[in-house]
Amino acid sequence: MSILIAEDNVAQRAYLRELLEREFAACKPILEAADGESVVKLALAEKPQLCVLDIQMPGLSGVKAARAIWKSFPEARIIFWTQFPHEIYINEIRKIVRGVQPPPAYGFIDKNNPESRFLRFVAAVLEDGADMIDPNFKDAFTQPLLTDFEAEALYYLALGLSNWAIARKCHLSLRGVESRLTTLYEKLLLTDAAGTPDESYDKLAFNIRTRAYFEALRRGLINQDELEKASTELERWLEKDRKKFASEQQSKPSS
Repeated sequence: MSILIAEDNVAQRAYLRELLEREFAACKPILEAADGESVVKLALAEKPQLCVLDIQMPGLSGVKAARAIWKSFPEARIIFWTQFPHEIYINEIRKIVRGVQPPPAYGFIDKNNPESRFLRFVAAVLEDGADMIDPNFKDAFTQPLLTDFEAEALYYLALGLSNWAIARKCHLSLRGVESRLTTLYEKLLLTDAAGTPDESYDKLAFNIRTRAYFEALRRGLINQDELEKASTELERWLEKDRKKFASEQQSKPSS
């Protein structure tokens, strides 16, 4: 009965190994990985009873690694151990778990928790097959789920793309983008003035696109690391799409 640790920080990985070897002596060996790709390979080869995954790692994130592990090894029990408990990761984890059959046992805990609570999480997930959610983030696990488009669109809003550009990027009609963004705004701004006497005023007073972006930042649905990745990917796409657009303009019949 083995446990697999995925953590790119050497000191934190050593701490986890020593802690788990001491408190769960029957679980041997304690396997280690320093990045997302390595943990997927180890998990599928060794079939450990428990995986403890950091979320932000080189290459594949812990969330994407979990998706790959559960796809081929749905019995895997996984604890996400992170100092970046952003809601965007929680949203993605919830979507992944919903697609796994039978539903897997998993946990989500902030690294800043005391050691005793972390050990309780390990025991509950490993031995009882229970789902364990850090009390500080239970509300985030009850928020409306964002679709893949909605989660992606938040980064396009942050990077300043127009609805026209989002439509080209996502191969959608302009009306389709507008409809999907309206649904996204409704999910993000549930506590705003909709249905109240202030609704008409707020529609005039606020830019809903900017308000949605602020709410996404506040809740951790956008973070710096993922935004940098999205920016790099967008620059590559823009370079290609500018050429495509120029070609489209040239091929139009002259009036």
